[in-house]
Amino acid sequence: MTGRIRLSGCGAISRQVRSESVVGFRLVVVVPTVAGMRAHEDITASMAAGPALAELLRTAVGSVGQRIDRALTVLVEQLGMEVAYVSEFRAGERVVTHSVSRSGGPVLPVGTTHPVEETLCHLVATGDLPVLVGDAAADPVMGGHPHTLAFGVAAHAGVPLAVEGRVRGALCCAATTPARTLNPRDEATLNAVAGYLTGVLTEHVGQPAEPGLRRLAAAVAAGRDLQSLTRPLLQLLQDITGLESTFLTMVDTSADELVVAYAHNSGDLVVAEGSTSSWQESLCRRALEEGRAEVTDVPATWPGAATAQQTGITSFVSVPVRDAHDELLGTLCGASSSTTPVGEQNLAIMKTFAQLLSAQLARETAHHLQAARATVIEQRMNSLREAAERDSLTGLCNRAGINRWLHKALDGIAVGGQRLAVAFIDLDRFKSVNDTYGHATGDEVLRRLAASLARTGRAGDLHGRLGGDEFIVAALLPAEASVDGWTARVRAAAVAVVDDVQVGGSVGVVSYESAGPATSVEYVLDQADRAMYREKHAMARTT
Repeated sequence: MTGRIRLSGCGAISRQVRSESVVGFRLVVVVPTVAGMRAHEDITASMAAGPALAELLRTAVGSVGQRIDRALTVLVEQLGMEVAYVSEFRAGERVVTHSVSRSGGPVLPVGTTHPVEETLCHLVATGDLPVLVGDAAADPVMGGHPHTLAFGVAAHAGVPLAVEGRVRGALCCAATTPARTLNPRDEATLNAVAGYLTGVLTEHVGQPAEPGLRRLAAAVAAGRDLQSLTRPLLQLLQDITGLESTFLTMVDTSADELVVAYAHNSGDLVVAEGSTSSWQESLCRRALEEGRAEVTDVPATWPGAATAQQTGITSFVSVPVRDAHDELLGTLCGASSSTTPVGEQNLAIMKTFAQLLSAQLARETAHHLQAARATVIEQRMNSLREAAERDSLTGLCNRAGINRWLHKALDGIAVGGQRLAVAFIDLDRFKSVNDTYGHATGDEVLRRLAASLARTGRAGDLHGRLGGDEFIVAALLPAEASVDGWTARVRAAAVAVVDDVQVGGSVGVVSYESAGPATSVEYVLDQADRAMYREKHAMARTT
């Protein structure tokens, strides 16, 4: 059967044409522009033909990977997105198994792995994310998601993939610019292609992978950080290319520095981990700027290269490792002291490995950003809590801070091994100070007393002002420690002197080695208050 199928409005408004050979006929997919979609109603009928598109794809031949990639290519063009990919959920990880990008668009490398619950695919599978998100910034779920921020996702479309009745992964598309024209017809197309892929994947269940692919999958799945991913990839790259040394460098062009981060050496040529050199003088820079990914005669190609002369490098390959913004992060390289051709196929594998390493670096950056954000939030909350729990006059804890400290202390003595000592201080004849010398002097007396009390005990002890002229000092002491010595220090500190005004305080102390259900913060403060009044009345009787 031969034929020609054209999905479009009219040629004058189409944006891009892509041809795919499919079993005896040619599929020509023409993606209309936004203006064309609005201007030509016949687009509606063509885009509603999602199921027909899936039927057309089913007639295709080729390997499982070829059929999936073809479907993803069509999906990218039909939805106007930049990348489409299939992911699989494996033992708590989301692994990208197939990925296709629009020319010049962002690349999501096959093998990219993240914990399932950290991914947008997980939200797709659980139904917590809409199928179509034309503007990620405006979506309450995607807007604050770490992957949205880390990878610059501005638009997203995705549906779950179920194989043999169980959700095994997701089919997703993404773009780095908003796609506000996404509509129900696009959702129908996405679902139709997902149905097609489900059939393809069902055929594939149980088929063994090639040994090299198994090693690659194992390396990616085990790659929890850059080192654990890089080392097996370097060994695999050495096995594939036959080069004596394979290594990953990190580059700081502004500082003219290149550092060998990780290396795998299997011959006489040894590239040392941690070694540094000038970026300008490096073979990596020459290869990148001259567009020479592979050189089999370095001395003849770059006769002035000191690195080659010092190390005896004859064959050299290098591909850049870049971030999502195309900034150079480093290079993935291989070298030998003999002529060792690598070839285009193995260079393509190196580029895939470089993309995997780039994705790992992006993931670690995202985690660092998330951790930094959490730290900033925690610091902000601590600052707000500190401000809310501080007495503005004295700088000591206020009632809220006193309550929180005592709650924590009571929990501590419930475990055992500690004694809680609490002193309640009330200034004697403080009212007469205010009446005689004025409130400014009275405030200074309170500040002086606070400073004196704060110098007692340890940094983690409680020093607080309940209000007015009432203060609290508390500490967690070893269970066998004497409270008498601690009490004496607090009593000695309960004095404030301002010029010729001297004011002392009455101190009541209680202590607890255990806290029962009835031992609340309010109970402890009440008992300390009662002890203070007993002290005040006793002093009154003796004077």
